[in-house]
Amino acid sequence: MKPIVTLCLGLACMFATARAHAQQRLDGVAVGDMAPDVAMADPHGDTLRLSALRGHIVLLDFWASWCRPCRMDNPHVRATYHAYRDTLFTGGASGFRVFSVSLDRAGGAEAWTKAIAQDQLDWPWHVGAVQSGINTAANTYQVRYIPTNVLIDAAGKVIGTDLHGDDLDQALNKLLEKDPAKISAAASRNAKARKQSAKGERKRLRNKGK
Repeated sequence: MKPIVTLCLGLACMFATARAHAQQRLDGVAVGDMAPDVAMADPHGDTLRLSALRGHIVLLDFWASWCRPCRMDNPHVRATYHAYRDTLFTGGASGFRVFSVSLDRAGGAEAWTKAIAQDQLDWPWHVGAVQSGINTAANTYQVRYIPTNVLIDAAGKVIGTDLHGDDLDQALNKLLEKDPAKISAAASRNAKARKQSAKGERKRLRNKGK
């Protein structure tokens, strides 16, 4: 099956994105649906699953290294990730995650990984189809234009689509936990987790030096 996404380059990509504001950018899901799982290879060839991020608020982000509007959107996606990644949301959702699906074509591994580094997309959840060229996630979600995305709650339900810039921030702000006791408890858990992570890293470095 060929990818459904509309591919574009340079100015053509910008014009297609402008037209897409008045069109549906993805047809495979709607708010209230359970988000279909994604299981695709990361840049190292390991399979990552969207469902592994249950318990967090997740942005399933469709982009490509060659898509100029995607690259222009990336700094805000990165800023939002860092602003909310340790935030407590209603319903017990712990933190915000980004699961990035690249629509780079077969043979595009170098361009894909270079764009990840250049745009400092420093979360570990990056997948693509640069080997086979068959992007199962784009096909399942019926992606028509990029950039586009799906916001998913802790239970795996779609709570928003095609949210960019301030719209994404506003959607996340509406989900923030307001109970001070729960916020304090979450902060304590995060601090403990960071301490344990730092301790584990120090131990790893000591063992490496032996």
